[in-house]
Amino acid sequence: MPKKIDWQIDQPAQVNRGEFTSKRRVTLLSAAPRLYASVTLPKIVGEGRVLDWRAFVVDLDGVANKFPLSACERDQIGGDLKITVDGAGQQGHELHTKGWGSAGLKLRRGQFATVGEQLLILMSDVVADANGKATLRFKPYLRVIPLDNEPVAVRRPYAVVSMSDPKNGWAVDIGQQYDITFACEEAF
Repeated sequence: MPKKIDWQIDQPAQVNRGEFTSKRRVTLLSAAPRLYASVTLPKIVGEGRVLDWRAFVVDLDGVANKFPLSACERDQIGGDLKITVDGAGQQGHELHTKGWGSAGLKLRRGQFATVGEQLLILMSDVVADANGKATLRFKPYLRVIPLDNEPVAVRRPYAVVSMSDPKNGWAVDIGQQYDITFACEEAF
């Protein structure tokens, strides 16, 4: 488990100002949002304990391969829920889902969901109806259209990421004290 993950979301935009009025006009580049993370592992003492992490960093082949990075420290929701997409062809900032069980509040604004390897940040509370259906409202928008009945990860959502830099490694100090930190970005 990482010691620390610094998350950032980059939402590129173009800003134009009127020369005479100084009014701003902003155009969001909606196809370009991306999540970034800087991951710091706890100090690892002893070469035997760093071997798997060292192999993991090398096995990623720089920016070539991807891996899941947990978006939260603990389960967001309990129970034996199997949340899925409710209807094909959905896109944008909303997703109809099913499998929530009983009616009521399920997740709060600011929590996460993962659909089709894409991490989504919820922009409103998720409230299930009596049929166990709920609509997720989130950002960034769905960049990959999910299939009907595709799983939605809500218990322990994750981002699918790859390294941001082809040069990655580790640092070792006296007494075989290892530090591993790496930057990654969405790669679904």
